[in-house]
Amino acid sequence: MSVYLDHNSTSPLHPRVLDAMMPYLQGTVGNASSLHSAGRMARSAIESARGSVASLVKAHPASVIFTSGGSEANNMLLKGLTDYEDARPIVSSPIEHPSILEPLKQLQRCGQKIIYLPVDDNGVIDLEEARQILTDSDPKLLTVMLANNETGVIQPVERLAEMVAEKNCLMHTDATQMFGKLPVDMSLLGVDALTISAHKLQGPQGVGALITNEKPRQPLISGGAQEKFRRAGTESVASIAGFGKAAELASLEIDERNHHLKQLRDELESRLLALPGVIIFGREAARLPNTTFFSLPYYHGETLLMELDKAGFALASGSACHSAVTEPSHVLSAMHVTNDIALNAVRVSLGAGNTLQQVDALASHLEALVNKLPAILRQIAV
Repeated sequence: MSVYLDHNSTSPLHPRVLDAMMPYLQGTVGNASSLHSAGRMARSAIESARGSVASLVKAHPASVIFTSGGSEANNMLLKGLTDYEDARPIVSSPIEHPSILEPLKQLQRCGQKIIYLPVDDNGVIDLEEARQILTDSDPKLLTVMLANNETGVIQPVERLAEMVAEKNCLMHTDATQMFGKLPVDMSLLGVDALTISAHKLQGPQGVGALITNEKPRQPLISGGAQEKFRRAGTESVASIAGFGKAAELASLEIDERNHHLKQLRDELESRLLALPGVIIFGREAARLPNTTFFSLPYYHGETLLMELDKAGFALASGSACHSAVTEPSHVLSAMHVTNDIALNAVRVSLGAGNTLQQVDALASHLEALVNKLPAILRQIAV
């Protein structure tokens, strides 16, 4: 038995996405910058995909800048769109993906002021504190993720955008986890820029996009005229074509997927909450329909991960290892979760191909693990 439950990390390639990619993986594929027929065919595939990707977030195709993934798109935003002559701060949150947090640290070392908005115990940005901070700081850029990759908690991006709407402030959201799972509309969100990635919605790895009408002051990658001088480098036609097909399929199937995923998640969580001492993080907040981040008492997260892997279940842990030192999730730390609980955290992120039978098998295995604990520990955990 092999059950894949780590779709927030990456999702399996959809068969129809592979079919869309195959013509550009076999035979002669032209450079999309070339004028001959093979080049024009490649260019046509890219522009068709650009339209499909833009349509899924209600954006104009010209605003789509294809990148190697969400991390590059986030770096492009922070390092390419930021006005270094503007001394005002950049405002973000402590629960962002590392592809936001690490570039922010780099900018801070170069003298850029960075301010982080606090989150509550459910991992949601405190809007009252945010309003005060944004009023006092007058930021040049506000970047807050749309849905958290660990907890699945959805952030009030639309409300935050309203707070800076009258300011000369660029508003960005990393929508990588929301993209393809729930509807995303850039105009309704009120954002100027948005990050997405293909492999989170059964597209290929290695391709993403920054969607924005803003022109980078300094391209992150320079050297050619590709992407209208916004991102140099010969385009990966097959990957981009696959991205377009994945976006097209998500647009057609999004309601059906949401219903299916929520049904699976709710069943899993009802089983988990019957176990003594289980904590589901962010459970009282609006969340993605596919994500459950939980802590099981007396089982270190990585130990539990290995136990489940041996039993054929692929999950993710909520900790990070650096040179044999295990650290708790930075997201849980920001949510004021104590280290002993945070280090027990594991994440289930479901996908369209998962079934109720698989959820039942996982829950039954977790119940068996808890029953292995000495009775005294089970009693303490209650």
